[in-house]
Amino acid sequence: MARHFFLVAILAIAGLLLFTNLGNQYLWQDEAETALLAKSILAKGYPSAWDGKNLITQNAGLDSNEGHVWTWSPWLQFYAAAFSFKLLGMNAFAARLPFALVGLAAVVLFYFFTLRLGRNETLTRISTLLFVTSIPFLLHTRQARWYVLAVFATLWLLYACLRLRDREKGAVLQVALSAVTLFYSNFVILFGVAGGILLHYLGCFVFKAGRPAFKSVLASVLVVSLFTLPWIFYTEAWDKSNVFEEYALGFFDRLKLFVGKNIINLNGYFFPFLLIPLLFWRRKKSAWNGAGIGRGNFFLLLLTVLATVAVLSVLPWAYFRYLIGLTPVCAILLGLVVWRIWDFNRAAATVVLALLIFTNVFTLALPPHRLKFDFPDFLYEITHDYDGPNEGIVRYLKEHGDADQFVITNYGQLPIMFYTGMRAIGFGQDLRVPEQADWIIPRRGRPNEGFLRYLARGYRPIRIDYPDIPWGNRPDPFYHRYRTVTDAPKVILYKKRQITSTPSFSADF
Repeated sequence: MARHFFLVAILAIAGLLLFTNLGNQYLWQDEAETALLAKSILAKGYPSAWDGKNLITQNAGLDSNEGHVWTWSPWLQFYAAAFSFKLLGMNAFAARLPFALVGLAAVVLFYFFTLRLGRNETLTRISTLLFVTSIPFLLHTRQARWYVLAVFATLWLLYACLRLRDREKGAVLQVALSAVTLFYSNFVILFGVAGGILLHYLGCFVFKAGRPAFKSVLASVLVVSLFTLPWIFYTEAWDKSNVFEEYALGFFDRLKLFVGKNIINLNGYFFPFLLIPLLFWRRKKSAWNGAGIGRGNFFLLLLTVLATVAVLSVLPWAYFRYLIGLTPVCAILLGLVVWRIWDFNRAAATVVLALLIFTNVFTLALPPHRLKFDFPDFLYEITHDYDGPNEGIVRYLKEHGDADQFVITNYGQLPIMFYTGMRAIGFGQDLRVPEQADWIIPRRGRPNEGFLRYLARGYRPIRIDYPDIPWGNRPDPFYHRYRTVTDAPKVILYKKRQITSTPSFSADF
């Protein structure tokens, strides 16, 4: 009964954290990409980058093939959003709802996965609390994007691999289903997680401990390959070149840059490196047994982290989001640390747990060396209104423009497309078009790519009372803003002078 009470209570807490004010903020660029492709599914049955007016792209058209079929990323996220749009209409809440629901399911799966790892109620409760209050988990789950799908699928795959290792009936099917789900959430993350699992299985064979049946492992690999290789070849997944300058670096310079970024990200929001020694600490002289979950399970988690980071560090992406599948794994490792302190001194463990949830005091050894209180700030965000640049731009264009007009901006064209239906070009496209736009919106901190030369052709500036901050409000906790930014320059829209209207909530300057 106590176990069920805790699970119900933690689900209630998770529900409040995930669903409160879910639709308040306007979709930012990447979320709008998901929403636009979901909209195209409802119209055509598949994610099309061309809607008859606009090309959905952030990579100079490399996101789709010659038939405009989307090939840059797997489609699971788009179909999830499309299903929600079909039921609830096209809005920010509907776009994010299926992902928040998957987040709630991930909490349940996390609880039972952790319970199976250690058969330890205290460890399970500590780890689940850390997972539910994890800032990366909360911010990324409240997004209309693939992030939480990868979290859920990673958990499912690890759980299925435990069953395969223990030679349970139906394990091959579960491994195949979970791996395919992870692949169609984000195929890059699958390679990291699968690498950790295969290394773990190799260790099982070498040390002759808890060995899975070789034919079951081989069958799983074959089935997963059957359902993923066609996509890899169709989309040419090995050739995801990019228009961004940082990827023009040499291999070793890029590797150094990305390893450094991943180290900072891991220490900052997944597992403080300062606490690593406590994973191996023992009170007594008895043999270390994997910190309470068994050596095999412990090294499964550890190898998953190391293999994922290794894969991400050699590929041309180092965004925080690609580590998101490690959130549950690192929550369990953190739970092990707190549980070991709990076994020694419950008061000390309670203090450490509170510090881990409410502060970042254990991460200050590495950059950015700044004390933060992200969880209290997150609670403020979900209980208050937030005004970002995408909201201001969309509201103004909807009030003073029409769907037949043309917008040029160096960032944020996808929210404009989704909310206004206007023709728009922007980030990742050639902005040096020969024709005049009805609106020009230069966002601060983004390359202007020469398009500001159009301003000499007769545009007047309009400043609106919304902050011009990069991206909008992306979920990367190093950049996320929990309150409306009040000290940033305001967004400026430039309007072709032939268009006449009186601004309602803006001022010329």
